[in-house]
Amino acid sequence: MILLAAAYFFFSSPVLAEPLPSTQVLTLNQEESSLQLQTQEFETVYRTDLVPDTCYREETQGTRTECRTETEQRCDTRYEQDCRYRSYPVCQQILRPVCYPQQVCHTVMDNVCNSRGCQSVPRRVCQTQNQCRNQWDTVCHQDQRYECQNVPRTYCQDIPRPVCNQVPNIVRVPYACQRPVQVPIGQKLKLDTIARVQIRIANLREIGVRSESLNVSLNQGKVSISANGQSILVRALEQSQDLRRVGETQAEVDARFLLEILPLDQVNGLSSLELSQGRLESDRIEFQLKTLPVFPVKGRLLIVRKQALGGQKTIVHSDFQVRALVIQGGTAKLMLAPFGVECLKNRPHAIDLRITPDLEALKKGLLNPEILSKIQTGGAELHFEDRP
Repeated sequence: MILLAAAYFFFSSPVLAEPLPSTQVLTLNQEESSLQLQTQEFETVYRTDLVPDTCYREETQGTRTECRTETEQRCDTRYEQDCRYRSYPVCQQILRPVCYPQQVCHTVMDNVCNSRGCQSVPRRVCQTQNQCRNQWDTVCHQDQRYECQNVPRTYCQDIPRPVCNQVPNIVRVPYACQRPVQVPIGQKLKLDTIARVQIRIANLREIGVRSESLNVSLNQGKVSISANGQSILVRALEQSQDLRRVGETQAEVDARFLLEILPLDQVNGLSSLELSQGRLESDRIEFQLKTLPVFPVKGRLLIVRKQALGGQKTIVHSDFQVRALVIQGGTAKLMLAPFGVECLKNRPHAIDLRITPDLEALKKGLLNPEILSKIQTGGAELHFEDRP
């Protein structure tokens, strides 16, 4: 039976042609290259067989006693003597005099004489006198007494007690049975993917034919490119990949890459730029640049003005991108207007110019980012002074 199933699967499966490689090596000796890659994914086909096995079922055989412990709370009230000092008010009546001022008036006769004679004139005379009377006041104070009395208090405690019940006694009883198993009987094609890859190296004429090579691979419907060795940087300036299904088990990929190859020795050899013959014009800085870099770089400009009474003042201390340079022949011009400077031709100036690799720009589209650890951060420098 197994042989018949295997024979049926073999004759029912499509006959597959010799597949293309899934990885090819691309040498860096031509600007444009075309290649084809192929991957085939297979899945295992199984059949279900029944094999002897031991199964178990549950049966009830009598009962068994099952006990558990429960707690029951019991409380009782006890009277206990409570002794303490208690405060009671004690009051008494006290007689005390209360005095208040009172005005007392009476009439006196004054003898008044004039040219017509003398006569008696009444006059009112008043004076203030204290009038007193006795008054009863209540005066209280707190009296401390030590007293004892019986007060009720409740005490509770948890009393454990066993609780037993009769429950069915369930046991597992074995019996002979069969169980299904999955048996692999062969492989069948799940997905056949063919990739047509177009690769163009944009700067091959500038760097020349190289001895290094690239690995072009197809994996799970995606084309990837990596460099053999650690001597070049591979950047994708443009890339596009179109994956589509053309059948139940067929897929096609159209991939296009525009690459830039940057030799690591050139990136680390910034001193070969040879910045020289720097001079300051009214609105720009000019210097000689013997060779143009074939990789992204950035610069830093420092301009210090010499003060008339000694000392110095920083005019510009800023970074700039290499696209800010205007290069004509071997002369590079850096305009000062973007740095907020109009004219610098009135006092002596000291100028420092530095060009280093632009790692952020290098990261964009980099297909072998592990090479970044080998890039040296040093650069080319130029220092000169301008004296009007």
